Amino acid sequence: MSGEPVFRDDLFRGTASYYDRFRLPYPEVLIEDLCHRASVSGTGRLLDLACGPGTVTFALCDRFAEVWAVDREPEAVDFAARKAAARGVRNVRWTAGRAEDVDAGEVFELVTIGTAFHRLDRPRIADLARGWLRSSGHLALLWSSTPLDGTAPWQEDLAAIVVDWVRRSGAADRVPADLDEHLARRPHAAVLEDAGFVSMERYEFEEINHWTVAALTGFVYSTSLLPRAVLGDRAGDFEADLRAQLLAIEPSGTFRAQTSFAYDLAHR
Repeated sequence: MSGEPVFRDDLFRGTASYYDRFRLPYPEVLIEDLCHRASVSGTGRLLDLACGPGTVTFALCDRFAEVWAVDREPEAVDFAARKAAARGVRNVRWTAGRAEDVDAGEVFELVTIGTAFHRLDRPRIADLARGWLRSSGHLALLWSSTPLDGTAPWQEDLAAIVVDWVRRSGAADRVPADLDEHLARRPHAAVLEDAGFVSMERYEFEEINHWTVAALTGFVYSTSLLPRAVLGDRAGDFEADLRAQLLAIEPSGTFRAQTSFAYDLAHR
């Protein structure tokens, strides 16, 4: 056993369409910078772990000859595969399963994990990734801040509303209670260094985004904290509460936020 926190298998069940519609895409400047620093050739293979509905996969797939995209939530993988078919994307192999169980049989130019490394068995994945990568390959952890993270009055209120409704819904156990303490004790960089990765650096990019009440509601439904299914027949009450409280702070209904996008890059 690795001693890593254990997450539920159904955390993101029912969230794929919300995630695809209401999560902000990684900016093109970040994708270009990542491909440059990782020496992406245009002819290599990409392995995207915890791919969800394909946020990272679709941003990078046209820069690789072949892509493997893996997620433990079959619904998310099915959603992404249908989206790929509709877009005419044919170079992605979509797989429902655990990242730890990937049997590659191939070498990859880049391994990516978008906003999910903390939910995986990090030591196991780090060790496996070194074997999956070619000798000069890279591992990239992609991240972005969310509307719940900021210090603007409306953001603090949004976070408080979500915490309140998590409590009301009896959903406080969806995230391991010791997660933050565990990550502080053993940061991602330490896990990767122990596995033999070197030169881990973070590259950050910022954007200003404007949210509506509907978009913020959709964002909340994309999270593992409070998916719509958790609320059940109380979803309408939650939406009315969210709208009333946010509009009391910002009657215009437009909510400005600075979003930070980043990736941590390490090489084999």
